[in-house]
Amino acid sequence: MDLVVLSEVRWGYFRTRKQFLLSRFPERWRIFFAQPPAAGADDPWEPRREGRVTYFTIPFLKPGTTSAVYEAVTATAPGRAMVERVAEMALAKRLRELGVEKEPVALVSNIYCPGCLSRLDAKLLCYDFNDSPFQFSRTPGWARGYWQRTLSQVDALFAVSEYYRRELVRETDRPVTLLGNGVEWDHFAAPRPEPADLAALPRPRVGYVGLLSHFLDFEMLEAIRAELRGGTLVLIGPGSPATDAAVGELARQPGVAVLGPRPYAELPAYLQALDLGVIPFRAKDPYVQGINPNKVYQYLACGLPVVTTPVLDLAPSPPHLQFAVDPATMASSVAAGLAASGGQEIRRGMAREHDWSRLAARMVETIEGQLAAGIGRHHRSTR
Repeated sequence: MDLVVLSEVRWGYFRTRKQFLLSRFPERWRIFFAQPPAAGADDPWEPRREGRVTYFTIPFLKPGTTSAVYEAVTATAPGRAMVERVAEMALAKRLRELGVEKEPVALVSNIYCPGCLSRLDAKLLCYDFNDSPFQFSRTPGWARGYWQRTLSQVDALFAVSEYYRRELVRETDRPVTLLGNGVEWDHFAAPRPEPADLAALPRPRVGYVGLLSHFLDFEMLEAIRAELRGGTLVLIGPGSPATDAAVGELARQPGVAVLGPRPYAELPAYLQALDLGVIPFRAKDPYVQGINPNKVYQYLACGLPVVTTPVLDLAPSPPHLQFAVDPATMASSVAAGLAASGGQEIRRGMAREHDWSRLAARMVETIEGQLAAGIGRHHRSTR
């Protein structure tokens, strides 16, 4: 069975949900992963292989680039149509060269290639809804039309959260399967030695790991810092132009350590050297309400108590997992989490239910069940 993936992110971009799921598909599946180009990146214009996944670059339409010329061209409908057509021809040529079967299954998360979808004679078209395509600051006004074109073609959808599942069923009559988000449980649960750059930081250590994005609530972060009273607020992850100034201002305060990104292989050691993990996002942001962050499960797999803005897919379980909606509840929940003792194995057990292998098996079972039920190309032709 062949699966053609039309992705909005590169295969080598951090360690994403796509890598974790697709790399765990059974051997009877061949995966062909088409990704957009990225300025300055090592683009695989010629196909490369990682396990059973063959990945390659296709010049998909891509908004928000740093090229003024490209942005001017794609600001017009004729310009976008030209770029789309080039991508469609490139994808068709590459799939022929790779010997992809004529009627593959397709999995799309890139809304900017509906023309490619329409030319794939796929037996089943699925959409994996992880991040909303409209949550990013540089999303153009014309993106809504591409979303509608994509949504009109797919046969079924996977949703990363219950919030987004509810949103999607309002927009489509296609079946929507809640898949959730996950963790590489063995990777995070196995004990690791304390990193040297954390060993000198005063306890208690409360940490956030992830992109320092516009989702962060800096009033919550300040409330955490103040609550620690001599401990350390640790931020680990890549910066973002949207928050660089605010992060810099926070870093100048006592009791704050901004460590920057760390390799995925080293993350468990850093998390296990913390006393509590936090996700201090802006709770009222509609896109925050839709996320189901895998860092929740990473923290839990490391045995850490967690305080996060509410996650609809999870029930709070104090003191192991607590929700906070503002700086005051964040501070009090952090205090309660730090005061609790033991419970590491309970928290690891909570995370184990969300291991990526279980989620990948559920995705495959759903796809194969939909094929067996006749959902797909034949059903699509009767709409």
